[in-house]
Amino acid sequence: MQSADSDVRNEAFRATDTSFSKIPALLPVIALMAITYVFYGWDRLVMPVELVELRKALNLDQRTAGLMASIFTLGIAVLSLPAGLLVSRLGLRRALGFSTLLFSAGTLLSGIASNIQTLLIGRLATGAGESVFSIALFMFIVALFPRWRGTAIGGATTIFGLSMFVGPRVVLFLQHLGGGDWRFPFKLMGMFGVVAGFCLLFLVPRRLQADPLETATEKEWSWLFTPGLLSTYGLAVVNGLCCYAYMSLFQTYGRIGHHLTPEQASVAFGCFGIGNILGGIPIGLLLDRTDRRAGVGILSVLTGVAGAVLFLWSLHPLSAIILSLIYGIGVGGVYGNCYALSREQAPAARASLAIGVLLTVYYIGASVSGYIFVAVMGDDFSSHMRGAVLMFLAPYLLAGLVMLLVRYRAGETDLAGD
Repeated sequence: MQSADSDVRNEAFRATDTSFSKIPALLPVIALMAITYVFYGWDRLVMPVELVELRKALNLDQRTAGLMASIFTLGIAVLSLPAGLLVSRLGLRRALGFSTLLFSAGTLLSGIASNIQTLLIGRLATGAGESVFSIALFMFIVALFPRWRGTAIGGATTIFGLSMFVGPRVVLFLQHLGGGDWRFPFKLMGMFGVVAGFCLLFLVPRRLQADPLETATEKEWSWLFTPGLLSTYGLAVVNGLCCYAYMSLFQTYGRIGHHLTPEQASVAFGCFGIGNILGGIPIGLLLDRTDRRAGVGILSVLTGVAGAVLFLWSLHPLSAIILSLIYGIGVGGVYGNCYALSREQAPAARASLAIGVLLTVYYIGASVSGYIFVAVMGDDFSSHMRGAVLMFLAPYLLAGLVMLLVRYRAGETDLAGD
């Protein structure tokens, strides 16, 4: 039996609904989602910041530690396809609330893990919760701002970027507050997330709904296999792989391979978050009014060059900051505009599915990023020049060239007035 939140089928979650024309009335809800998105980002940062200490405590080798740092994305990949259906069945309020509770519970479980099996379950639970939350959040955003999708998603990446900028220092502060215990930040972040989850359950209006998924004939799925959409998904795989390789292991790479202090590595990582901010709204705003496909293709090539330069040579505190900032700009711009491209090439009735597929392929790449990063860089990161080319330059270059060469066609049944 369906929940009461989704009984009224004609109250679809779309930009043409009158409730979404009154953005000021939704500001408290938007603020609550933004705060929760900060905790969402911080939950992802606890593991990379604490990875060196966690690896020693659980006696993990470098490749296993790298896998644990990014394996939560496998949970996101597995649930992203059915997430649109879950959001439709649960209603936006319950989807946001329960997903936040799930990924926060996973963070708590990671903090009490005494072996790799418990840690693995905690990380996968974190990813599963985040997948549903991501779908619900981005469905809300693209429906609320149909004419400015790239800019609106850029706004979300700005919030995520801010959380990444301050997150590493928050985690280090919490570790210090907990007497140097690596488990304390996991536990506290998880508790904060649980509180945010209950707030979403009780404070988000019941009228906010997701579009119900309708049945479709085989012919109606042909849009999913157009060259333009497939190339967008291909770029999403590359961006997920390379972004999460950085997010999961850059601080470990900087500390072990180049002798940066934890504070220096965390500052450089935070500047990657600032780069996400600079690459979110400005690039989204530009490509909303120009040729998005060509712009994303060019940006992909430039992002690959920036990522390769970051890992080619020895790092110093200043170079780590500058290069992380530049790379973050590229990653943020590619991320937001891949969402916009996937939505623009899908029929309006298939918006949640298009975003769900994008998240799935993005996090499939992300889920193996830690292991592949260590494999190409070497266990002691001594092969970083080879890794820079294989891990960053070649994938972004290939994906960007494909984007520039394929034909692009917008969805024929897009949102009214878009």
